[in-house]
Amino acid sequence: MSISSHYQAQIECGNLTPDAAQQAAISALDALSRSLASGHSNKGIYFYGPVGRGKTMLMDWFYEFTDVTDKTRLHFHHFMQQVHKELNQIQGVRDPLKRIAQNWAEQTSLLCFDEFFVTDIGDAIIMARLFEALFEDGVTLVATSNCHPTELYKDGLHRDRFEPTIALLISHCDVISVCGETDHRFSKGTTANHYFVNDKQAFWNAFTNVGGIFKPGILEINHRLIKVLGANESVACFDFMEICSSPRAINDYIELAEQFSCIFISELPLLGVTPENKDVAQGTEEGYIRPSDTTQTRIGDDEARRLIALIDECYEAKVLVAFLAAAPISQIYQGEQLAFAFARCISRVTEMQSWSLKPEGL
Repeated sequence: MSISSHYQAQIECGNLTPDAAQQAAISALDALSRSLASGHSNKGIYFYGPVGRGKTMLMDWFYEFTDVTDKTRLHFHHFMQQVHKELNQIQGVRDPLKRIAQNWAEQTSLLCFDEFFVTDIGDAIIMARLFEALFEDGVTLVATSNCHPTELYKDGLHRDRFEPTIALLISHCDVISVCGETDHRFSKGTTANHYFVNDKQAFWNAFTNVGGIFKPGILEINHRLIKVLGANESVACFDFMEICSSPRAINDYIELAEQFSCIFISELPLLGVTPENKDVAQGTEEGYIRPSDTTQTRIGDDEARRLIALIDECYEAKVLVAFLAAAPISQIYQGEQLAFAFARCISRVTEMQSWSLKPEGL
């Protein structure tokens, strides 16, 4: 089945509404899919647009319907984590990034990245050589992103080291906008099924309904301890400040998403309300972009940064996150520094409201 025929079928049965921007991207993806299935080497596709425009859905369909056996689809920062791990394992190699690229090229001719974004200085510095070697070895790249390649790693430290990567992406991929006017996650309205504003009783009822037991304790995540308000084998509940204010790394959130099918977070406050005068934390304890001189760092920016990382991991793993919050998710972050990134968090939490919450997990 082609991507376009599947798309049309979804429209006819009422699951989707027509979107001109999506249709343009689908035409390009279909053409690439046919060419790859015929054994041809091709320019890839980098398609970008705001949250809720169906980029991940289109990527999923492209990956499913493209008749290529040696293909790989993963979240971009998971890919970079694997690259860093391989770098640590390689000793005494003159060009380790070329060796790593060769290893990937031996396993896959089609590399699909969802959520291509760069915030870590370590990633930014090595990507030019890595991608140059991947393209030299004939790997075709298809990626989704919220921004045009020229906007990647904007205001990042030593961005000049990243600019060759931008040039490589533009040279080896057709850059396609999926900037339709509709955020499809909101198109049919939303009901806050798993997001409770100042309603502790409903929040705890939802937790117990899926087998959660309110019993404070301690979990070990990546050899570090984290306090938990309650848990069972598939569900856990945390205080927001415990999971997003204390030092946490992306690997912590990856492990949580692997361990639980649903995560409850209590006492989500407003974030980014009050200005502060201190240096921003480097992401989730890693080299995130520092604020530019024109944006004011605010109290809660670090916590918001970690919340974004947590929701990204849970969304990718199809792990539902339920909240007891001080305000609707659209009003939680009131700062400037992370407004663009937090829009993705809002959209994903909103989409989660339509997910099923069952004792057995999703």
